[in-house]
Amino acid sequence: MANLSETRRVLGSPSIAARAKARTTVTKTLSLRWVAILLVACGAITAFFPFFWMAITSLKTAPEIQRVPLQIFPDTWANLENYREVFKREPFGRYLFNSALVASIAAISSLVVSSLAGYGFAKFRFPGRDFFFFAIIGILMVPFQSVVIPLYGWVNRLGLLDTYLGIVAPDLVSVFGIFLMRQAIEVIPGDYMDAARIDGCSEFRIFFQVVLPSVRPAMATLLIIKFMWNWNEFFWPLVVVNSPTMRVVTMGLMSFTNIYFIEYNLLTAAAVISVLPILIIFLTLQKWVVQAVVMSGLKG
Repeated sequence: MANLSETRRVLGSPSIAARAKARTTVTKTLSLRWVAILLVACGAITAFFPFFWMAITSLKTAPEIQRVPLQIFPDTWANLENYREVFKREPFGRYLFNSALVASIAAISSLVVSSLAGYGFAKFRFPGRDFFFFAIIGILMVPFQSVVIPLYGWVNRLGLLDTYLGIVAPDLVSVFGIFLMRQAIEVIPGDYMDAARIDGCSEFRIFFQVVLPSVRPAMATLLIIKFMWNWNEFFWPLVVVNSPTMRVVTMGLMSFTNIYFIEYNLLTAAAVISVLPILIIFLTLQKWVVQAVVMSGLKG
């Protein structure tokens, strides 16, 4: 009986109970971590699979794509004939240039305007500031399709149809960019600006030497988002572009489809080509995007 009582006392001691609880907590944490890893892996595979399928389809011939039963991998991995045919069939290099030019102009213009407007809304006090800011944000709720007709009328009257400026006109200013930059600049301590003013800096010098270096992650994020948005834009270029030489890459993809059939081998090859510039830009600026996400989480 004495030994049994001693055993119960030892097993019921706080140190052993605490260690048992800690082991249980660690086990649960590891289990949740593995579940999270599994969910992320499944999500990554789901997101990556369409790109994988697009890439391997671009290496197949038309008979291989139509083969039954379904053939997953191409007979020849080094088959680049589809890519050569894309550039032979259509001036795809011209389409890539047009998209790159339009997307770059829109991204840079949006960055400049959004940074200046965001700085004004974040650090200056003037009558109606909040009203104007929320009025601008309210534009986000207006569907673009609902203003296409008046936009087309203005572009037509200005003689900008079938021009680069006509394609990029609706995207020279970004409402989302103004909101993003205003939120990023607003958290910069006002003491920095006050110290710069005491040192005799003008507002423009403060903007370029104090504000902009502090919001580089937000600037990189805006550049990527605007470039991708305009690179993938299809509806507005379809409205204002008539000549083949002014087509953008999204319109060029239509060249491989018609009412009778779709040339999937050429279409997927062209799609791979159109994705590569976006992928390169994202990989180049991804550290700034990650930093912006981390900083936004810390500020929140």
